[in-house]
Amino acid sequence: MTNQDTQTVLQPELINQLDHKILYLGQLQAAISANQVPAVYELLDSKKYNEQIRQRPHADSNESLAVLVADIKPAIAEFLAPELLAYLKSTFSFLVFEQATEQPTKYYVYLGDWWHHRQLGVLDVLDISFTYEDNMLRELAQAAQLSEGDSINALQIQEVNQIIAGLEAFLADDTKRTLELQVIDDQLATLQANKAGLFGRNDKTTRESLEKKQALLLATQKRLPEVQKKLAEQQDELLVLEKADALRQLELQAILSQFASVADFSTMLDKSYVTYLTRLIEG
Repeated sequence: MTNQDTQTVLQPELINQLDHKILYLGQLQAAISANQVPAVYELLDSKKYNEQIRQRPHADSNESLAVLVADIKPAIAEFLAPELLAYLKSTFSFLVFEQATEQPTKYYVYLGDWWHHRQLGVLDVLDISFTYEDNMLRELAQAAQLSEGDSINALQIQEVNQIIAGLEAFLADDTKRTLELQVIDDQLATLQANKAGLFGRNDKTTRESLEKKQALLLATQKRLPEVQKKLAEQQDELLVLEKADALRQLELQAILSQFASVADFSTMLDKSYVTYLTRLIEG
């Protein structure tokens, strides 16, 4: 078989493959031009669209064709994002979305609009999927089960407060220790001045007792910087724990203002692909 014969045999298949690619790009272009958002999502991932929207399990994938637009996905995401974000903000009014500059197709999702709000997860605009901070949702669900006035960090806060109380008591006794040292210094000075009785058994015993007590008090006084540092650390730890509980309570209140439970909220969030596209299809 000549080279020309080989080309003739392969030509129809090659043309067919090119036709598929051209058709795909034409369909995507038409969908975007007509602002047919569901069609755009179907063309980006036909398998997911057919399984979740058309309820067709084991649908075929068009992944090999979707690769054709891999280099312009940020632009496609920019086209899709405004309407999607408007829907999500209306459905989850307490969520805040911030585009990830290093990944233009994705948005950071924050729970609450207050200062130091926490990141709940990441939204991928191109497939309307969320990646969560699972531990955050678990803690919120746990907090929802607690009795009023209780908190996740309550036990730790109690323990830290006990440590702080002990450290503060130690520091509060500093004045008393200082006065005791002054008294001991005066007593030792008196014994030193009493030359005549210096070698008496009673004076020697008294001096040794005073010197031991003095050494103990001085050793205790040397711990002051260490105790002060420890107290500052424990106070910082207490602030962190109390802030975490307060923030979690704010987050929980925001969720429960719209949903019956944290589980209902996360389920609804997971269903965003279906609920959003169904809403667009049904008009």
